[in-house]
Amino acid sequence: MTSLTENINQIVSLTTEEKATIENAFTYVEIGKGELWIKQGKICDQVAFVVSGKLRSFYFDDTGNEVTCYFVTPDNFISSFTSFLTNTPAHENISALEDTQLRVIYKKDLEDLSVSVPKMHIFRRVIAENLFITMEKRIAMLQSQSAHLRYENMLKENPDILLSVPLQYTASFLGITPQHLSRLRKELQK
Repeated sequence: MTSLTENINQIVSLTTEEKATIENAFTYVEIGKGELWIKQGKICDQVAFVVSGKLRSFYFDDTGNEVTCYFVTPDNFISSFTSFLTNTPAHENISALEDTQLRVIYKKDLEDLSVSVPKMHIFRRVIAENLFITMEKRIAMLQSQSAHLRYENMLKENPDILLSVPLQYTASFLGITPQHLSRLRKELQK
């Protein structure tokens, strides 16, 4: 059993046969550091499970600035979910922050997999619910917390991101400028 089926098995109990069916439905994809996996404006018809590496979801605002939505680390799923679900162009880009290995499944294959392994419907619902919770927390964070508190919470919850992601991406995720992030970091070091 790989980390992909281990992850799914934590939510829905899989038989050996179901695990094999799932493993066969996903293909391996490698993305080099800096490469785009999903491109803004294109329809996303894939979902990926991150085996190794790190990805960043971001878009360009009206003034051309990059806005980081979130980071994805190993043992998590990623997609441009709105594009995937609605068959409309993606609002965001998803790029590799380091060499990354994914297990990818296309939408049609995921639909077929859900028919052959009905438990996948439950798994997909749980993934959607978790994504909703993540997005709701992000919105609440940006709307109700000070930059100082957002940074402190990120230090507690995701210290590995702060250590391995360029400053401008972290600042963008926190909704502040890189200069403001530098000041916050200095304040906390005192």
